[in-house]
Amino acid sequence: MISLLEIAERTQTGEKVVEKDWDMDLYRTITGLVEKYDLKHPADHCFINQDDDLPQRAFEAALECLTELGIFCITTGRRVRLCRDEILTIIRETPSEIPMGQGKDRRIWKKQKLEGGDPVNICPGHHTPFTEDLASLVVKNFAQIPRTDFLEGFNFSQVDGREIIGPPMEVYASRRQAAWLREGVRKAGRPGLAIVYYPINTRAEDLICVMDPEHGLRKTDGILLSLLPDLKMEQDMLSAAIVYDEYGCFKISGSFAIAGGFCGGIEGAIVEGIAKPIAAMIAYRDTIHYTGVEHIHSLNGRQVLTPWVNWARSVVNQALNRYAKTVTMRWVIPTSGSGTDLNLIEIAMQSIEAVVNGMNLYAPRHCRTTTNRGQTPLEAEWMIEVADATTGAGLDRAGADDLLTRLAQSIDGRKPEKGYAITECYDLVQHRPVPAYDQVYREVKAHLGDSGISFL
Repeated sequence: MISLLEIAERTQTGEKVVEKDWDMDLYRTITGLVEKYDLKHPADHCFINQDDDLPQRAFEAALECLTELGIFCITTGRRVRLCRDEILTIIRETPSEIPMGQGKDRRIWKKQKLEGGDPVNICPGHHTPFTEDLASLVVKNFAQIPRTDFLEGFNFSQVDGREIIGPPMEVYASRRQAAWLREGVRKAGRPGLAIVYYPINTRAEDLICVMDPEHGLRKTDGILLSLLPDLKMEQDMLSAAIVYDEYGCFKISGSFAIAGGFCGGIEGAIVEGIAKPIAAMIAYRDTIHYTGVEHIHSLNGRQVLTPWVNWARSVVNQALNRYAKTVTMRWVIPTSGSGTDLNLIEIAMQSIEAVVNGMNLYAPRHCRTTTNRGQTPLEAEWMIEVADATTGAGLDRAGADDLLTRLAQSIDGRKPEKGYAITECYDLVQHRPVPAYDQVYREVKAHLGDSGISFL
């Protein structure tokens, strides 16, 4: 397996590339590969790919993309070249099971099967902003969810009443975030639960300063080191990856592609969506990835459903599941906010999709989240309920597609809804939704039951 030191050397010795030239080269390369490998949307409203040959063609296109382009280091403006054997070796040798946590809270995060079979792994929350007065209490509430395998951190703009400006304040805020996570899981009675640091900034000092077995990251915890869009990496994250590789933490990458960028449309995003987690394994040794395809209209909360994007996401994850050992998870990103029925319906649909495409589940969060308004524990518990019901029903791709189509029809024409702050719709002291939100949840659960999902 190619070493991180070899990658570091190539970021210094690779050919110089102007970033705008890299962007256009990426666009031309992926456009050509889409045509060469005949990657086409089926021209209907299917949510789940049913074509067994398409994932293999898409996977070959992604391998060719990485072999031809490599990875672009934005820090040095150089191309990190990769040969096909290096890429295939990292795919073959990447672990498909990742241990995390300590004692009774030790868990194994693992690669799932297409069309389900086993209960999926769960990260129930965060990756969203909260104010410091709510920090450890919010963490405690998410850690109280029994199925929680790990908890990711959160961001914030002020610490100790001061605005976070510059490296010294960032380092302090980073350490405070890790301490709040540690404190919250202890309050929940789960001191060994794995936590994952969500970077305040991507400077190396901010990434490394949270290593602290007592108040920060232990060797059994994790850190988010994401590859940038368009197959781009940065040296500060590589520096942190080298340190954490020796320290022992597992690493996570945000590895989805965004349709409409330099990768082109959804077919081009499939190529990047497969190539990106493989590149993240090579660049940072990431072993867990939230993967797939998103669209700018969904990410900015303009449009509730884009079935062609769901289809593209299913192609990506079917390819990674069949032809790599990549451990994937679905970042559940509803366009509507907490406390609304539309939020819960969107979460249900994305959870069904995840199970059938062989993905674990990660941090349901409003796509346009603002401070204290991104998520509540109810959404996570609902996500788990739906995933378990999907697994229990043994839904195959065709059955899941039919169910998702019917659910989509039930909300057709609706616009995203803003939702409520966590303190408005959830009781953080009693660990339960307020009565009005609980009623919304029960109505949505009945609606899914009428649509064909059976809950125990």
